[in-house]
Order: sequence, then C-alpha cells, then structure tokens
Amino acid sequence: MMSWRSTMTAAVAVAVAGVLPAAALAQDPVPAPLAPGVIAPGVSIAGVPVGGLTEAAAAEAVIAQYVAPRRGPVAISFRGRGLKPIDPVKVGYVANVSYAVQVAMIYGRTRALPPEGVTVPLKEKVNRAKLLATLKLRAASNSIASRNASLRLKGATPVVTKARIGLTVNLATSAKAVERAILFRDRPKVALTQKRVIPAVRSVGPVVIVDRGNFRLTWYKAGKKITFPIAVGSYDHPTPTGDFSVIQKQKNPTWFPPDSPWAAGLGPVPPGVNNPLGTRWIGTSAPAIGMHGTPSSGSIGSRASHGCIRMYIGDAERLYELVDIGTPVYIR
Repeated sequence: MMSWRSTMTAAVAVAVAGVLPAAALAQDPVPAPLAPGVIAPGVSIAGVPVGGLTEAAAAEAVIAQYVAPRRGPVAISFRGRGLKPIDPVKVGYVANVSYAVQVAMIYGRTRALPPEGVTVPLKEKVNRAKLLATLKLRAASNSIASRNASLRLKGATPVVTKARIGLTVNLATSAKAVERAILFRDRPKVALTQKRVIPAVRSVGPVVIVDRGNFRLTWYKAGKKITFPIAVGSYDHPTPTGDFSVIQKQKNPTWFPPDSPWAAGLGPVPPGVNNPLGTRWIGTSAPAIGMHGTPSSGSIGSRASHGCIRMYIGDAERLYELVDIGTPVYIR
C-alpha cells in the first residue's frame, strides 16, 4: 500500500517529466544564426528572390532575371514608321546590383527582417544626355523640315513658294517615354511624340516688282497684288536693274536737282503742283533712284525719266501707304 509521501513523490515526478517540458516547448524558438555570406530567407531584390543565396549568386540572379531583359533593344516608331531600336547600353543604362546585394545582406543581421519578408529596391538609371543625343539623330533623318515662304522671279513674274509647317520628334517627352520603357518594360514599342516646327517666314511681302519692258509696277503681298502703270528711264538715262529696297519715304517732298548736267541750273522745287516728284517720294537703295508721282501724266507708259520710276500721283500716294522702309524692290 502506497503512503501519502510516495504519492506526492510520484506526482512531482510526473510534473517534472511531463508538465515542465510541455511549458518549455511552448516558448518561441531562437532562430538559428545566418551562415556567413548568405542572405536571409525572405529577402528579394527588385522582385527577384535572393534569400539563402551567397552575394555572388544573388548578383547573378538579379542580373539574369532583372537587368539582362532591360539591356535588350527598345522598339521605337515615329509617325507610324519603325525606326532603328534604342540600345539601352549605348544610352547609358546601368543598375547598381552590388549595392542592392550589400543592402540585402544586412537584413537579419544589423537590421530586423519583417515577418512578411522584404524587397530591396535596385538603383538603376539611363543617361538622359546620351538618350537625347540618340533621339536627335533619329529625328534628323525622319523629320519633315519646315519651309519658309519665299518669292523668286521668273522674268518679272513673281513665283511664290508657300510656307510649310515641319514635324519633328518632341525630344523631351519622347526621352521620358523611352526611359520608362527601358526601366519598366511595360510596352512592346514606343511611339515617339511629335511637335510642329513653325517656319520663320510664313508669308511673302510686301515686295515691289518693276517691269521696265511692260511699263508696269506690281505690289505683291501674301497672294494679293496690285499693278500700276509707270514710266521708266530713257535710253540715255535708263532705270537700273537689280534687287534693291525702300530706304526713304517723303510726303510732299522738295525736289533737289541731282549733280548731273541735265539738271544744271534747275534749282530746288518746293512742294506743289509743279514739283517733278508729285506728292510722294519712295527712295530706293539704287543711288538717286526712286518711285514717285509726276505732274507729267502723259509720260506714263514710256521711257521718259532720268532713271526714276514715275507714277500717276494718285497711284504713288497709294503705293506709299503699301510699302515700308526695307520693302524689297526688284527692277527687271
């Protein structure tokens, strides 16, 4: 028969053998120390799992799975036309894999590792200057150049080339799109954006064209023209030919005779009905040659002047309002 003392001793033995070990097992286990040079489980770099890998193996995995695809060419197009793809390496794409691996190594050592794990970002970039230079070369050979409006003469007839708006690559916005495509690989092809290139000269005129052979002067501006009958220089004092411009304008001018034998002793003539210049003088860059009204209206349509271009007084007044200093004057 067991005594009470024996019963108590058995109870203590059961407690020691069963109850105490169970309580001890219920405590959180102490994690095993990480092996030297091995990244803690649950760590990723840019989405690539590297837990349990050595530094070298982790770098190889990130390069193979993440960096290498971003070194592949990026397809681009402009105005629906496929262009030579962009080589990310040539435009300075780099990824700092070694730094990301060093950061991954500190988790579970000097920095706590969250229960859900951690993803280490990868520092990467594209050299924007190199990318812009590459896109500029693509733009140079695939853009539509703008064209200034211009005028040329076919004989004394004006032939006008209209202005044309150009199209080229919008370098700023296109560079951002290509850079994103390199870093994120979120699209199969990048359509480069475009911008309009506005011509510096959008319309022609005003210009003045003097046709000596047909005794006419034409004012031309932006498709509109006005033609006036004129007189030109005589055979002894011909109107010079060439490309000139308006350099002077005077209302009700005083006529000062030129230093020429034919004008000797004529003296200055003040404004009035007998003034040889009429009421308007439009001087050109041809020495001493201008366009002006004349009181001798019967001379219009002939070679009668000493080199100037004579006009009816009303026509000269009208032309005066249509031209400015610097207006081209083509005499043919």
